[in-house]
Amino acid sequence: MATEIELKLYCAPDDIGRVGIHPLIAAGVETGPAKRLENTYYDTPDLALHQARIALRVRKTPTELLQTVKCAAKSVAGLSTRPEWETPYAGAFDFSAVDARKVRAFLDERQASLVPVFTTSFERRTWRIDISRKIALWVMVDTGYVSSGDRVFPISEVELELVQGNPEDLLDFASALATHLPLVPHDVSKAERGYQLFLQQASCPQKALPSPLNVKHSAAEAFRILASQGMQTWQANLMGTLTAQDEEFVHQFRVSLRRLNSLLKVFKPALPGRFQGRWTKRVKALSQITGDVRDLDVMRAGILEPMLQSADLSVRQPAEAAVAALDQARHEAGEQVQQLRYGGPVLLFARDLHDLDTDDFPKNLPRFAEKQLAGLHRRAVKRLAGTLKAPTPESAHRFRIALKHLRYSCEFFAPLFDNAEMMEYAKAVAGLQDAFGFINDFHVALSRLQGWVKQDAITRETREAIAAWHTPHAQTVLADALHLAEAVMSRCQPWCTECERRGLTGIRRRIQHDIKLQLD
Repeated sequence: MATEIELKLYCAPDDIGRVGIHPLIAAGVETGPAKRLENTYYDTPDLALHQARIALRVRKTPTELLQTVKCAAKSVAGLSTRPEWETPYAGAFDFSAVDARKVRAFLDERQASLVPVFTTSFERRTWRIDISRKIALWVMVDTGYVSSGDRVFPISEVELELVQGNPEDLLDFASALATHLPLVPHDVSKAERGYQLFLQQASCPQKALPSPLNVKHSAAEAFRILASQGMQTWQANLMGTLTAQDEEFVHQFRVSLRRLNSLLKVFKPALPGRFQGRWTKRVKALSQITGDVRDLDVMRAGILEPMLQSADLSVRQPAEAAVAALDQARHEAGEQVQQLRYGGPVLLFARDLHDLDTDDFPKNLPRFAEKQLAGLHRRAVKRLAGTLKAPTPESAHRFRIALKHLRYSCEFFAPLFDNAEMMEYAKAVAGLQDAFGFINDFHVALSRLQGWVKQDAITRETREAIAAWHTPHAQTVLADALHLAEAVMSRCQPWCTECERRGLTGIRRRIQHDIKLQLD
């Protein structure tokens, strides 16, 4: 069995030709002319191999036929480690070289029912890069397609495979490449894309997964786990933002960065100052790249679309005028998003996370979590008081940001306390956050409309008509949201162990059940 350590990088078809002439690649040795590789992937009719996360292919090269079995990879920032078994193919499958007993038995049992599912066909150029006497790697540039039936999906990627050295050496080399080339790490293999094509499944925006923490984790372990989880969500939605039409990818990309920012905030007392400061700044800058796109999409859906649906022409006309200006702004904002094609930040974060100094992290994770959550709650209450004192869109937005940090941190630490109560509380905070959302959306839209007035893209009357139509609703939303805020922020805090120490937690749980008077 060989263990394959590789890192995959997506590169748009229009840019892939630049890879071979980059100085870091040109300094290596190309192994010969490009090779055409034809691969057929096999599975059972019910896709048993796919469900077991096993890939089986037959590869046709210019000189030989090869049978390859691969198992599921553990992947972070495009860097994956997976077992594989490759042997000559003589017209029939032979799994005797698979030395993982359960995998071999699984394949032998299903050998008779294996059928072709999809194919890949691509041209591969290969370089060997000897960075030092102890570090060497292969660089492979693949261009072609995946096909299943009459459905086709392009292949345009760079693979780095470790020959000698450590996995971190791949990250360092990839980071250097992605600084100057539009390369984005991605974890989706050619086989996975083939199955998506066969099943006619599109890639979907990825939401945050439940926190996997438990009370046995140290604070350092907790941060690494949550940061790695957040990085994978960031990476998956980055690929969708760049390659898919679904606007939800942009939203979830921004959510993944906001969650990462909250993670950096809640762990600030434990993190080295340089790490915390650098990545807080970088995460904010990355989020701002997609800020205009997201704001414009929200403005269309939440501010202009309701007016466009009105039967009253005097209501529709201002919205129609604003839509024309919005379409132009959206096109320009979409061009800004292309800055994200340079995927170095994901790789750099993975490298910095690996090297993170955790000597100053506290050992008692639940106690640390309780203290940090209490601080975030106090900050949110303070922001609420500020909003009540001066109910402006700016103060409401500051309160909403405080709620986001509290909500995400509740979700991070939920398994350390009563998970159900923590998630229910986080859900209530999220509802409160959404209640204040329209206030901010309306304020941002008015600011943007004012900018269009100055640019002569719309008239002042158009802005005033839109403002007048939405203002009564905004006032009602604010009043309702403030009443909801008082109710949510005064609730018992599920991370607080004081009630448990005083014996009140058990009493509250018992009261939630039907209690009947017991008579002799």
